[in-house]
Amino acid sequence: MAAKQAAGRGAGEKRKRVVLTLREKMDVCARLEKGESRRALMQEYNVGMSTLYDIRAHKAQLLRFFASSDSSKALERRRTLHTPKLEHLDRALYEWFLGQRAKGAPVSGPMLIEKAKDFYEQMQLTEPCVFSGGWLWRFKARHGIKKLDASSEKHVADHQAAEQFCGFFRSLTSEHGLTPEQVYNAGETGLFWRCLPGPAPEGAAAPGGRQNRDRLTVLMCANATGSHKIKPLVIGRCSGPRAARGTPHLPAAHRAHGDARADRAVFSDWFHHIFAPSVREHFRGLGLPEDSKAILLLDSSRAHPQEAELVSDNIFTIFLPPSVTSLIQPMDQGIRRDFMRNFVNPPVALQGCHPRYSVNDAICSVACAWDAVPGDVFSRAWRKLWPAAALAEGSSSEEEPEHPRSKPHDHTFAHVLEL
Repeated sequence: MAAKQAAGRGAGEKRKRVVLTLREKMDVCARLEKGESRRALMQEYNVGMSTLYDIRAHKAQLLRFFASSDSSKALERRRTLHTPKLEHLDRALYEWFLGQRAKGAPVSGPMLIEKAKDFYEQMQLTEPCVFSGGWLWRFKARHGIKKLDASSEKHVADHQAAEQFCGFFRSLTSEHGLTPEQVYNAGETGLFWRCLPGPAPEGAAAPGGRQNRDRLTVLMCANATGSHKIKPLVIGRCSGPRAARGTPHLPAAHRAHGDARADRAVFSDWFHHIFAPSVREHFRGLGLPEDSKAILLLDSSRAHPQEAELVSDNIFTIFLPPSVTSLIQPMDQGIRRDFMRNFVNPPVALQGCHPRYSVNDAICSVACAWDAVPGDVFSRAWRKLWPAAALAEGSSSEEEPEHPRSKPHDHTFAHVLEL
């Protein structure tokens, strides 16, 4: 188009000023390197000789900008190399925006402005900046953000990513000959353990939960058949319950963390000292060879270490794509819900014997609730991701509902009390 304009311009007519995009400038640099004619490029892009010299002189800056850019769409429209006035704030805000978009959380213009003001205060910046509508427009143009509310597009993209990962996962298990006994999934859940409803008199309305916000994080893990449930890991703020110090065989492991959450150090310690040894012991009990492989499936949380750090001999880790966890992760397909139901509705003996509910009691309740999750819940939870795992356990899952679910829960609770 630029070449036609140049060809149609008269001899005395002034050339219209043209500002090339960064993508076009990179193309010009590449073609100059190949030795193409400058005059041909001038006619094609409708620019002067001095413009070509300026583009070639700024080639190094263009390359650096391309290497550090996160959005290819922005490069196709952007025409200058001007950086934002508060570059560190701009970078932090864009990373926050990408994180919210990956979670599926809606982000509006006012939300971006408020978050920018928060970053401005946290970074203790002194350079004046007005976070106005013009600033927001420039931020969106700089990073190629066409539309803030992309929930419908994200929903379609999530399902496409889920289908692609399911195909990859099924081919992986088939290629390595993995059985449902060898594939595990782990997930965390938060418990406000002092908010459990107390017992109500007969005929009275159910009381509301106590408003104590003491938090525990529970890390649960099991294989696809549900035949091997790893001992749950309970993470709290304190160094450990007082009663646990004299109880060497607690039904759940306990770790302390300032925020009562599983960070990378806690998760790595759990993988190497609890998960991997338990898997090897389970394989020995089944009579599997020593070199049998096992795979741990995790969501792509920032609290999890890298895949290379979660490897132990023949035990490997695979991360789900960032936006498909709620769609296909087995823990989110009924396992976590069943565990929470068992925890919130404990046996009657638990409420009668423990008027003062402590952390030690909460750990015992976690173990009871986790042990009470039946095998058919696990097999159903894998149907979306790995239908072969559910089919392999079809016969056993049909027999599971015949047994009352309260009995194994009460039996487990009695065993915990004996400990």
